[in-house]
Amino acid sequence: MQSGLLFTLAHRRKEGSNQRILGWAALLLLAILIAWLPLRIALLLVGGVGAALLLIRWPWLAWIGLAVALPFASAVKFGRLSAADLLLAGGLALWFADGVRRRSLRLDPRLLPGFVAIYLAVILSSVLWAVDLVEAAAEVIKWIEVLIVVWVVGQFLSPGQKRWLAAALLVGGALQALLGIYQFLFRIGPPSFLLADRFMRAAGTFDQPNPYAGYLGLTLPVSVSLALWSWGKLPSAGWSLRMLSIEGAWALFYTAAAGIIGLGIVASWSRGGWLGALAGVAVVIVFRSRKALILSLAAGLLAIVALGVTGLNPALIPAPIIERLAELPAYLGFGIADLVNQPVTDENFAVIERLAHWLAALRMWDQAPWLGVGAGNYAAVYPEVRLPLWKDPLGHAHNIYLNILAETGLIGLSAYLLMWILIIGWLWKVNRGGATGSWGNALRIGVFGVIAHLTLHHVFDNLFVQGIYLHLAFWLAAADVSSFYPTESGSG
Repeated sequence: MQSGLLFTLAHRRKEGSNQRILGWAALLLLAILIAWLPLRIALLLVGGVGAALLLIRWPWLAWIGLAVALPFASAVKFGRLSAADLLLAGGLALWFADGVRRRSLRLDPRLLPGFVAIYLAVILSSVLWAVDLVEAAAEVIKWIEVLIVVWVVGQFLSPGQKRWLAAALLVGGALQALLGIYQFLFRIGPPSFLLADRFMRAAGTFDQPNPYAGYLGLTLPVSVSLALWSWGKLPSAGWSLRMLSIEGAWALFYTAAAGIIGLGIVASWSRGGWLGALAGVAVVIVFRSRKALILSLAAGLLAIVALGVTGLNPALIPAPIIERLAELPAYLGFGIADLVNQPVTDENFAVIERLAHWLAALRMWDQAPWLGVGAGNYAAVYPEVRLPLWKDPLGHAHNIYLNILAETGLIGLSAYLLMWILIIGWLWKVNRGGATGSWGNALRIGVFGVIAHLTLHHVFDNLFVQGIYLHLAFWLAAADVSSFYPTESGSG
């Protein structure tokens, strides 16, 4: 027995010695490459090796990196795939390899992925009627990715790691907002985005202002909720001491993120984004504090009175904002039949184009009322149902509910609405079961605001584009506390 123990110790020493030799050899090879390669390539090599070592040691950092890079990586295309798809595959591979190494690879049954699976099952069934199978497959893959993120990230990350995930999502949103503000101020964009010959509608890396505003709007409520929570958690010491504390640093971070993201939404000049942002922040305020709700209602009432007294006086309110608000009744679809048939001008083009696509979606639904024309097939069927003046299908119906109705019929729309009803009910139950006043509680209140923005903005657009669906899945995964909420503490 003693000889066996000695053999085991000798074997372990030999393994350790071999690992050290390999480590020194790798460092020597890296040093040689740095010495011979151009500086830029050498820096990229060092950064890549460093990132690889970090990910091997802490695989969960892959999801943090993806959360920050998501809006930028989604804009980089490799054929049908994007860089975000590849990063997601890499994160999944790291999770799998780490699970095999630790012998802990498993996915527990969870409610949230089950809710997503309901809608995914209907999408899969609608593929049977699809004209364009490539577009149908792309739609299926999109929702499979959502299911993966919600399930794997929701179970894989610990409460503390989810706090960093939320921070990464806010950093990505703030970076995108800063890019949009730069575009707005320095007039970076196509001529059609020009505003009063002075500014440019912000679009970030999304090419269009509406999805850009939607992405930011699905970030703003969480930053507002966490900012309000963090200021309330500051210690009772003096101001300078509070700001130097960890809690003070988080409060400043959340507040700065909320302010920058809010300015980015304004710079988008997207009415749907504005309305959605107002709805999302309003939901957060309602959940956070009755006092804040009363103050907000009072401020809104005073604003309405002021607008009535001034008659939208341009001396008090910028003229471009007045014009933008004046178009809201048409934007909401009031008088749809009359609007579509009136002459098209530069002023009403965007509104009439949107309404024309709404009518096209209704015509598609009329063709296949139960299971639709096939997931992702709106553009493929559009030429058969379009109005004479509107040849470009634009990829979607500018209204997610009509788009789903057209592509997956009444069954698909019912499954989609059921999915969100179940998610909201689950989120409500988890929020009541978690620790009141905790970081997780504040996060979930923010996610309620995210869902409010999504619900309203989707009346005017389809936000499930360019990685936004993964951004939403990350928020849901961060809110999933089914494995840890009994021990959740105020620090998250």
